[in-house]
Amino acid sequence: MANSLGSAQYSDFAAAQMLLGIAGTIAAALVPLPLSHAVATYPAGSAGRREGIAFAFLVSLLIGSIAAVVTGTLTAAFAPAPMAMAVGLSCLMFFLVSASHGWLQGELRFKWYAVTTLAEIVIRLGFSVLVVAMAWGATGAVLGFALGALALLVVPLSFYQDLRFQPTTLKQRWRWSETADIALVLCVVSALIGLDVVIIAFLDDGSDAAAGFQALATIAKGPVYIAAGTALVAFPLLRSPNVDTAKIVARALRSFGVLALPAAAVIATVPHQLMALVLPDRYHPALHLMPWLAAAGLGYALLSVLATILLALRCYRYCQLGLATAALFVTTGILIGWHLDEVRGLAIGSAAGALLAAAAMTTVARPQMPQGTARWALRAALATTALTGLLTAAASGPVFWLLIAALSGTVVLMSQQMPEGGLLDMLSSVRNRWRTRAPVRLSPVSVLLVGWTLVVGVAFSVRAVGLARSFELQGDELLYAELGRSVSFGQWPKLELKDLHDGPFFLHPPGFFLVEGLVINIFRLSGDSFDLVYDLRWLNAVIGALSVGVGFLLIRKLTNLPVAALTAIVLTFEPFVLRNHSRVYIETFGTAVTLTGLLVIVSSLMHHSFPVRKTPVFLGGMLLGYGVLTKDVFVLLTVAPIVLAILWRRTIPKMQAALILLGSSVPYAVYLFLLEVQGMMPGWLWAKSYGARRMLGFQQETGFNAEGTPSLASRMIEQAGSYGTSYVLLAAGPTAALLVCFSPRADRRLIGLAGLLMGVFGLFCAAFGALEEQYGYPVMVAGILSIAVFSVEVCARWPHLFKSTAAVGVVFTLSTVFLGVRAETTSDNGFAQFRQWAEVHLPADAKVSVTNITAELAFAQDDPRFGAWPSPEMMEQNNAEYMLTQSMPTMQGYGYTPPEMLEWLAYTSSEVVSFDGPTNGTTTLWRVEGDDLRRAADADFGLPMENYYEER
Repeated sequence: MANSLGSAQYSDFAAAQMLLGIAGTIAAALVPLPLSHAVATYPAGSAGRREGIAFAFLVSLLIGSIAAVVTGTLTAAFAPAPMAMAVGLSCLMFFLVSASHGWLQGELRFKWYAVTTLAEIVIRLGFSVLVVAMAWGATGAVLGFALGALALLVVPLSFYQDLRFQPTTLKQRWRWSETADIALVLCVVSALIGLDVVIIAFLDDGSDAAAGFQALATIAKGPVYIAAGTALVAFPLLRSPNVDTAKIVARALRSFGVLALPAAAVIATVPHQLMALVLPDRYHPALHLMPWLAAAGLGYALLSVLATILLALRCYRYCQLGLATAALFVTTGILIGWHLDEVRGLAIGSAAGALLAAAAMTTVARPQMPQGTARWALRAALATTALTGLLTAAASGPVFWLLIAALSGTVVLMSQQMPEGGLLDMLSSVRNRWRTRAPVRLSPVSVLLVGWTLVVGVAFSVRAVGLARSFELQGDELLYAELGRSVSFGQWPKLELKDLHDGPFFLHPPGFFLVEGLVINIFRLSGDSFDLVYDLRWLNAVIGALSVGVGFLLIRKLTNLPVAALTAIVLTFEPFVLRNHSRVYIETFGTAVTLTGLLVIVSSLMHHSFPVRKTPVFLGGMLLGYGVLTKDVFVLLTVAPIVLAILWRRTIPKMQAALILLGSSVPYAVYLFLLEVQGMMPGWLWAKSYGARRMLGFQQETGFNAEGTPSLASRMIEQAGSYGTSYVLLAAGPTAALLVCFSPRADRRLIGLAGLLMGVFGLFCAAFGALEEQYGYPVMVAGILSIAVFSVEVCARWPHLFKSTAAVGVVFTLSTVFLGVRAETTSDNGFAQFRQWAEVHLPADAKVSVTNITAELAFAQDDPRFGAWPSPEMMEQNNAEYMLTQSMPTMQGYGYTPPEMLEWLAYTSSEVVSFDGPTNGTTTLWRVEGDDLRRAADADFGLPMENYYEER
């Protein structure tokens, strides 16, 4: 809802949701708690049980109607009438279904209770998706609560057999006395818990800050739900006859603490990058409030669980005294906080009030607490402080934070299954179970499948973190996205660009563009080029994660599990690999398909079975061929190694090699046949000859060897701090591949041949050809695989080098993880930030000159305010008063405008807005005065670079 509703609508929805939360909390305790006692006391079919159920049903109907009127009236004060009616209906439904839950609690059928509650959530979530799809707004979302409540009526038939309509039970005063005490306590507790979210709807007018506060406050109340679960179990047990109340209270408090304290630590420290994935951008300024809101949530949770325990023990006066003091602290803190600093002050005031309220209730409840509670609480507080500090330190790297959070969650859940005694007893029990365990027999395929799933899941999670913010937009991404869009229309890949080369595209084969077109049609992706690129980045992230999984399986087959695991970690975190997986580059898909083909071939050929299974071999060849259909240069990673494998030490027998080559020729042969039928072969021949001249260095237009561009050595020195491990892999890969070619195992030699050919290609491009950064990706992947195999070969031939080889591998892997985490958490999205700024602040009649191909493709194709007018003369001719520059590409000679233009702009123009990033340096929007522009135009200053004319 936070993403689909505007700020004002979401503010209304959040307040209404919290009102329903208060009503739901009251309904979930007011009727079920007394009823659970009656159900536990009287057997099924007895008069006592039937009277208790009848009283519960009538009270739920009566008080539910009153609550519906109250909540609907309160909602009408800040929201439209339809939403007020929806809130009233949902509130009534909460009370009407509460009797069935009370019966389940009394019967101790908590599994059934959990299933119906889960069904309620699923129905509500599904209805929310429908609300978003049908644009029913906040009112429709509120109706989901009423619909989901229907699931709670699905209970065993015996409940309905005991359900009777007996109005006379309303005259039994002793039932009203107990119900009134419970109602008073729960009403006050629920009102205090939801007060901050509801009151801001009255104090604020639906601003982004208020809506962000409400969204985060709702999340931060996670410990409150844990308290509700604790009360759900503890109340009927404490009301049962002949029970050890001290033992039940101790267990309830410890269970609550073990779950709620780590939850609060996790909520308080969650990295902003992760929260940004689920919250709209307009709410991001409120993220700094999360620690305060988490503290408030923990205070409310402790207040709730202590009040419920006192209520279950019938300590009504103690409970009422504690709640009166708590109400004073909470309301005072909220009101003073709002008066001092509005939204931020309200968050701090709510945290202070909630913690003081919890302290007051703890003081009041202390005489009723079992011995040892204070000592256990102190240890739990110290452990939580340590966990919070550890999570805070790891928050700068979301991946590390996720690992620590997952590990702590696992320990917490395990501890819940252990007998009393704490963590040491738990560890001791785990050790004893391990020593006495029965052997578990799992098939190798099952183990490998689990490992592959884990590797792919972690790899995708790492890529998802920085997909939108850590990797700057590139011009090739915009071109490839548009080529995929053209395929989605049922056309050959082609470009339709304003002022640039367009028409059918033959420079690269259509393998990846076909996949793009399919994804665009399946998910109905739309929008301009900019939007489409960021949508398709998710496709490449998935493909990249799958390629990591295939690499893991391939190395596992060639070596052993530890080496395969280290290889998977390197592929997961290697910054240069992440750079390619996080952009819409064709190399990612081509490499993934090629690796899959190699895996199939290695699995099929290296078992030495006769006759050799022809279908898998042929299928592996087709996968290799589809890799070539993605990018022609993959012939060096696919076809060429197979040909060499025939000649080199009989790595692959001729018959099997012929099958592979036959399969690999099928995809491209079909492509050429269709080109010939369509009469497009002349265009394809020209594009391929042009591409070959460019790749071989006869025509230097792009890459590090092009005239006017920075040298490869200078770029490597400049980026060594970010891609140091990448350069080591690129340098060591070809050498390792060469040595692997001498392995006694044929399957390893095949990988060595592939890595060697790609390494030679990379070295040639670096020395003579058009070396572009993405060219290095397949070279690096082949090198990583070769190095992994080589490390095992070294240890097999020289066992005394095992420890040193392992140490180098571990240290290098850790270095890769560090650089990868830094790459994923570094902000590098100047174009995206500028676009967001321009949508809000750039005047509709503005004219902005862009100064490189990426900016032209991103802005000038769809927005009439932008154009490629990189010189003062062109700006004057087109009445442009703004210029958008990227400092690093301009200084390196990749832009349309000469480097001296930056100095002129800094001296004569005013900076409107700027955004920094490691790829583009500073992305700046300059406002140029007319007189300065005219003088520069008259002096022929800042004439366009050759890049400008070459793109046309």
